Amino acid sequence: MLTATFAVTITVGLAAGLLAGLLGVGGGIIMIPAMVLLLGIKQHMAQGNSLAVMAALAFVGSAVHYRHGNVDLRAVLWMAPAAITFGFLGSWLAGMIDATWLRRGFGILLLFVGLRMVLSRQREGRQA
Repeated sequence: MLTATFAVTITVGLAAGLLAGLLGVGGGIIMIPAMVLLLGIKQHMAQGNSLAVMAALAFVGSAVHYRHGNVDLRAVLWMAPAAITFGFLGSWLAGMIDATWLRRGFGILLLFVGLRMVLSRQREGRQA
């Protein structure tokens, strides 16, 4: 029998997978808020879970995009070492920050990115 928690977890995974493949988003934008707000998972655990899921999802998504010719291996080879290094640093720093401040910072980042995307889209519309 499906429990509500299991159903929410599967639904979040489905949404994250679909949006990651379709739009290139999912981990932070979908999974972290869902885990914290709907499943009651602590911020640090939600971030770790999201990264673990996204590692597997990124492998599958990048393989498909590679087959479609949508991966610039040269860019990947330049970005990957920096991303890995600073991913380690960011994860280490997150462990030193109180969950309340992580949630606030994460929320502010989402608002900022969303606002930039909305304003960017409006600017593109005016130029067209």
